[in-house]
Amino acid sequence: MADVVLLKQRVEPGKTDQLREWMAELRSRRDEAVETLQHEGLYTEASFVESRADGTFLLTFLEAEDIDRAFEAYESSTHELDREHREVLDEVLADVQPERNIEVLAEVQPERNIELLYQVTNPERP
Repeated sequence: MADVVLLKQRVEPGKTDQLREWMAELRSRRDEAVETLQHEGLYTEASFVESRADGTFLLTFLEAEDIDRAFEAYESSTHELDREHREVLDEVLADVQPERNIEVLAEVQPERNIELLYQVTNPERP
């Protein structure tokens, strides 16, 4: 059975547009994104922005056979796209380390506004 995780990280005030621009860049570089997924052993990666009264958050859903291995592969990756991704996230996120939160998105309260920013699935998933 695959590991799944939902990461929640606070976005710095005034940095949401920069985050959206980066996610648009990722969508335009889909082949590179798939290559990094395969390197990291991820099956699925999807990012959302959640706007709430207490701030804006980046939610990232990850699915992998071994999520710890996927995190290690990402952190040590030499792929240009991963390097750029780390740089942008370091700039736009307030949290240095994400919290690993499990939330059922289907049960999100109506007052919450969660917008899908980016999603890619490994075409070679088992």
